[in-house]
Parts: sequence; structure tokens; C-alpha cells
Amino acid sequence: LDDSKIQRKLLIRFFIHAGVPEDRVHIFGATGDEIRTFDDWAVSFIENHPNDYFLMIIDENLDVQEEQDAARQVTISGSLAIADMRSRLLPDQERRCLTLIRSANDSASDVAIYNSRAHGFLPKAPIRKDSVREALVPMWLTRFPKLDDMHPRKVLDHQSSSFEDALGEVVVTMADLMPCLEDIDRYISLNERQLLEKWPIIWEKMHALKGDLLTMPKDSKFDEVVGMISSLRGPTPPSNFMEKWQ
Repeated sequence: LDDSKIQRKLLIRFFIHAGVPEDRVHIFGATGDEIRTFDDWAVSFIENHPNDYFLMIIDENLDVQEEQDAARQVTISGSLAIADMRSRLLPDQERRCLTLIRSANDSASDVAIYNSRAHGFLPKAPIRKDSVREALVPMWLTRFPKLDDMHPRKVLDHQSSSFEDALGEVVVTMADLMPCLEDIDRYISLNERQLLEKWPIIWEKMHALKGDLLTMPKDSKFDEVVGMISSLRGPTPPSNFMEKWQ
């Protein structure tokens, strides 16, 4: 579940690298309704598949437009949605789920919150076969120690090289990032009062940009932008926001 078109595209690759057949991957977050009703869908889906195990990866900050005012948006916590979903499942159903929160906010306090609501945390980073293996295997074994036949390392090792070649790289390009950059640029001309009023929306757009940059190949220029965005985090815009962004 992710509200970013770029991240939804990358998540398909993550699940395939994790050994999940593409026809069993369900990606949500393209609309506000998909985000708002995800926990209801998940509870129903788990109830209707009593013999299956479930790997769920959920973005922490899910932005949706308010139904009464398209110019305003609210942020839904993915970890709270997962906590609600888990509380509604029967014990046997919940035992068949591995829920992971994916976020660009990875401080110790943030991760502690994610772990209290879900089963684990995944940082936003470039998605490669080896990195998926390193991140997922320990959490899978901790959650499902008896499922030896479903060990993701075995699944990954049995993937054919031709399948990997056909999969190809899913690369985030500057063209993918431009809509978000243009959205932020439109706020630059606001006066101080307007900037303060719109800051929650501006910050969420910058946070989304940060998450997308973290999934791109390593580059020192991207690292500088990620660091700059992190320094702007707060309830109000810093006095040098215009200078930093430009």
C-alpha cells in the first residue's frame, strides 16, 4: 500500500524479488478510497483465504484528498491502519501475517512506533534482489520459523536467471520526479501567512520526494537533497525555506 505511483511500481519488483508470483501481488494506494478502505479489504481477504500466508508492505505516510475539499489533504498513518487491521483478526489469522512499515523516516523513535504497530520496518532504499533477500529473510524466519518450504531464500535461489533478466530494472527517473517538484515549486511564491497555512501539504510532498530519492541509485547529489529535506522537518516552515529549496 503506497500513495506514490513511483513506489507502487517499485513494490511490484520487491514482491517478485521476494518470490511472490506477480498474479498474487495486490498493489493499492492509487486512490483515496483504496487507502481509506485498505484495512477492511485486508481483513476480508485474509478471512477468505484461510490456508494462505500474507506479506504486507505499507507506506507510513499516506496522503489523501479530503472528500469535501479537493484542495486539502489529510495524512493517514499506515502503521495505525495495520494496527487496526491486526486487532480485527482472529489469532490464527493474525499469525499468518507479516506486516512491514516502509518509510523514509527511520529514526530510532520512529522505528519503535512502527514495530509496536506492525511486525517490522523496511527503509526506503534501491530495490535489488540481494537487498530484498537481506532485508526480508531474517524477518520472515522470525515470524514463520516452521515454514521451511516457504523460506524466501529457497524461493529466490530457485528463480531462473532468464526470469531475472526478463524482469529488468525499474529505474526512477527525473521525469518521474518532475510532477512532485513542480507541485512544490508552485508554493514558493506564497507569502509568509499562506506558506504557514500550506506547510503541512508542502512538507508531505517533500517527504514523498525524499522517499523516491532514497530508492534511486546512490548519488551524492541526491544525498544532499535528502539531507536538506530532512533538515526542514517540523510543524512550521523554517525561516530559510525559500533559500534552501531554490
